[in-house]
Amino acid sequence: MRVPEMSPRVYRRLTLTIVALLAVIIVTGAAVRLTNSGLGCPDWPNCNPQNFVSVGNHHQAIEQLNRLISGAIGLPIGLALLASYRRRPRRRDLISLAWVLFALFWGEAVLGGIAVRVQLAWVSVMGHFLLAIALVGVALTMHRRAGEPDTDARYVVSYTARLAARAVYVIAIWVLIAGTLVTAAGPHGGDFKAKRLSWPITDVARVHGVSVNIFIAAVLALIALLWRERAPKRVMNAAEALLAVMVVQAVIGYVQYFNALPPLLVGFHVAGAVLVYGAVHQLQLELRVRGATPESLPGVAEPGTSVGGSWLPVQSSTRGQAST
Repeated sequence: MRVPEMSPRVYRRLTLTIVALLAVIIVTGAAVRLTNSGLGCPDWPNCNPQNFVSVGNHHQAIEQLNRLISGAIGLPIGLALLASYRRRPRRRDLISLAWVLFALFWGEAVLGGIAVRVQLAWVSVMGHFLLAIALVGVALTMHRRAGEPDTDARYVVSYTARLAARAVYVIAIWVLIAGTLVTAAGPHGGDFKAKRLSWPITDVARVHGVSVNIFIAAVLALIALLWRERAPKRVMNAAEALLAVMVVQAVIGYVQYFNALPPLLVGFHVAGAVLVYGAVHQLQLELRVRGATPESLPGVAEPGTSVGGSWLPVQSSTRGQAST
């Protein structure tokens, strides 16, 4: 049976579906932990030694449902890999990204099994979340590249602005890591048997809070720099969206902490973490364009000129390589 070819438009819709599903599964995974259902199925890949699937109680049902949803997302990811070869025109960069996404998905599945086998030790749960975030990043890049022509990339902001944006990205990753450490020291381990981080939660939360404040300050500084350089509107919109999401996330974080971490608010905070990462990753993607000339972009000067008093080089990246 011959696999049909796939149009670029359908392929891009498929990548968007994957992004949405990955975000959803992170939130449902948090729901498993917040309902203390993490060891509802104490075995892996079976639910228990006797049954592959079991819903004998509500903890088993919640964990089993999350496993089924997590496994089901492998279908569109596998389809995207196959479609990368059947897309016309075929693109090597999309094939590479599809393989990375496919590999990370199976790595996430194995890590999830390890987390169950070690009874949700905080390091395993932390790694499980961060790897899921990495999956979102790859999927976002894949979605963006699927909507662009296979041409050289041109930066639309100055070298200084690019460095500032990368610094913001690094700080965002640290904020996510610090947030997982707060979770590891907190009361929601997924099961009473789960081994928790022994650090005092007040100390870890303080480090996380300070990191969040630094993050917001860095985003404000980046926005001021982009405004001074008259960066393209889409870059400004991405930076402002990041700031808005981050402010809301910070408010939720403080409210949940001073209310003894109620599970529902913690769930919203996890969803917010996904949105914050998605926004900061999207900002990186907006820093360069493909298939457009500099003069067609608002606020972008030709190479060798300046924008808002800052030198604006326009560089190209290697064609066909995945990049953010």
